[in-house]
Amino acid sequence: MPSKSSGKVISKVKVNKKNVVIHFVDRTKINCVPEVMASFYLYEGKELSNKAIKEIEEFNASASLMKYALSLLKKNHYSEWKMREKLYNKEGKKKDVDHVIKSLKENDLINDKMLVLDTIEYGNERNIGKNKIIQELANKGVFMESINQNLFSHSLEKKKAMNNLSKLEKKYDRYNYESKKQHIYHALLSLGFDNDIALEVMNSVKAPNDKSEKEKLSKDFDKAYIKYKRQYDGYDLKNKVVTSLKSKGYRLNDILKMWESSYGENDF
Repeated sequence: MPSKSSGKVISKVKVNKKNVVIHFVDRTKINCVPEVMASFYLYEGKELSNKAIKEIEEFNASASLMKYALSLLKKNHYSEWKMREKLYNKEGKKKDVDHVIKSLKENDLINDKMLVLDTIEYGNERNIGKNKIIQELANKGVFMESINQNLFSHSLEKKKAMNNLSKLEKKYDRYNYESKKQHIYHALLSLGFDNDIALEVMNSVKAPNDKSEKEKLSKDFDKAYIKYKRQYDGYDLKNKVVTSLKSKGYRLNDILKMWESSYGENDF
């Protein structure tokens, strides 16, 4: 029987579908990845030195991390930073993580440059703006300093924003003209477009139809009047109604004309 310092004797090597278990005479064991059998000559009765056991454990740790990394890559693309985060969360040691990352990069399984280009291309296909694409890349572990800003031209950004305009005009069609423009402006910002792009596109909103605008004013006027009539009367009621409608983007002159046609006096 070898001494504790000289190593251990294998009592059994059990090969399963997903792992290999090395049992020792002292009733300890090591759970290993199947690849250990191809790298180490293991059999019952073989004595392993402490150094050999350490090598097996180190090999197993690195191979387990690699197996985990490959399982992640089957489901999604990862940046180097995000993959390192995942491996460290798996309690991988730095040297093992470095080894796995190096191997993945050499085999082009992680490639930050391609990840940036693919994410930008996919974002362009969805007509989302630069800022949202950059945020998506940050979520993937690729940050501003790694992104070529020249990939986001003003003309392309405006084209993508304009591609959203028709859909946004339909979405906010229930609002009056000024309110519709404001909603479209904020929607474009939320889609990741810069302020100047959002402003340019907002000013391309189709001019309002006078009849439609009057109908919307009439509808909102009635709602505001009913709402404030419960609490106010006279000048205070009128003030509340006018202020409410102005905040929705209606012109003061149009509001006062409607008040006058409905209630006569116009001393505002």
